[in-house]
Amino acid sequence: METRLRKLDDEKRAALIEAAMEEIAANGIEGASYNRIIERSGLSKGAVYYYFENKESLYGTVLEEVEQKLISSVGRLKMPETAGEFWPSCRLYYEKAVRFGFENLDMVKVVRSLLEPAAGDRRNGEIYRNFRKIDRWTSSLLKRGQELGAIRRDAPEDLLKRVLQAAGHAMDSWFFERMEKRPESAAADAFLNFALDMFERILSPGGAV
Repeated sequence: METRLRKLDDEKRAALIEAAMEEIAANGIEGASYNRIIERSGLSKGAVYYYFENKESLYGTVLEEVEQKLISSVGRLKMPETAGEFWPSCRLYYEKAVRFGFENLDMVKVVRSLLEPAAGDRRNGEIYRNFRKIDRWTSSLLKRGQELGAIRRDAPEDLLKRVLQAAGHAMDSWFFERMEKRPESAAADAFLNFALDMFERILSPGGAV
């Protein structure tokens, strides 16, 4: 599949991925139609099926594209080396990630459609490989925070991770829903201050001071 994909020229690949993002953003992962994606892209059905066996394989490539654009814009969070570095590093990275989403709402819609709680039972499929990678990275970050004394140890790591993911999903969904409906009413700075304060209060030993 990778060999085939490399043979797809950049213009056609970009058209196909853009069409898939538009379709998922408009209709969600469940409502997205492979046929409408093909129509939007302007490519023949035979060509698309040659490069992608089904829409799941295409969606996986779309998510990889989103990940690469995020990394090229925001970079990767380097694991903090001291307790004093931990929360400032996390805050800076989260701010960059939210501002990236602020400027790329269609990408946010695509990712959010895959992160809805109802999608939990389907996350063993190939389409979710990128999210499993993020899940492992989150575990590593929490473990590092515990080693440095910046993250509480009075609960199992997997419970802390679920709480963090649930809180993050709730806050990000609230913010980006308002961005989509009334962009002028979404105060990014106020949201960031609130969200980051909540993360630190939930996860810090004894809560944030």
